[in-house]
Amino acid sequence: MVIIKSFLSLFFIFFSYYAQAEAFELTIYTEHFSPYNFENKAGQLVGINLDIVKDVCIASDIKCDFQMLPWKRAYSLVQKKEHSGIISIAKTAERAPIFNWVGPLASSQTFFYKLKKNTNLKMNNLNDAKQFSLAIVRGDIYESIVKKVGFESGKNLLAIGDEMQYMHLFLNSKIDLILGSEYTIGYQLSPFGYSEDDVVRLQELPLPEIAGNYIAFNKSVPNYIVERFNREFEKLKKKDNFSAYKKRYKR
Repeated sequence: MVIIKSFLSLFFIFFSYYAQAEAFELTIYTEHFSPYNFENKAGQLVGINLDIVKDVCIASDIKCDFQMLPWKRAYSLVQKKEHSGIISIAKTAERAPIFNWVGPLASSQTFFYKLKKNTNLKMNNLNDAKQFSLAIVRGDIYESIVKKVGFESGKNLLAIGDEMQYMHLFLNSKIDLILGSEYTIGYQLSPFGYSEDDVVRLQELPLPEIAGNYIAFNKSVPNYIVERFNREFEKLKKKDNFSAYKKRYKR
């Protein structure tokens, strides 16, 4: 009889744990950051990392509501709203204690790019970069990094509200440089009818202080949910290191 009672107690604990997980709901914020997370022509939120996280939500039996917002608003909300998370976010020493982290997701190395037709722009090392003008999204993690390289607001660094605005300036030769990567550059150029053949990749931007893209959870998300999410994430990653997701969006 004691054995039966013990078994029933364990059963109810086990059942309660998974019932909680299945009933749990998360709001996950993100920004427009092709091809990692963006809105397609059909109005669907898609992308390498967004698709990964969608599948992890399903595998974890967690209902996830995705919301795409400007980065500064998304980052502000995830710190205030209970039971929320954010993707794709760089993990820094400053941010690390604010959230609970799962990842990293897919990412690629960041470089400076110039227009191929801009033959007068030559860069032999990173120090040369600050001779030229650069535009970046205001509040982006890269803003503080390029300032350490030597870019200065009001001098050779222009912080703009969104990517479309600074790409327009770049393609019209109003600024010299942009940042991009193997995965992002094609998506940055294609809305304007340009391709990777129209730009030249220059120096790599060193990123000693950041890692990621990650999923970051508000501290109010219970540990058992974060742990469950992390287990399913690791299972998915072990299959092929997300190569199927990356191929889905490769241009």
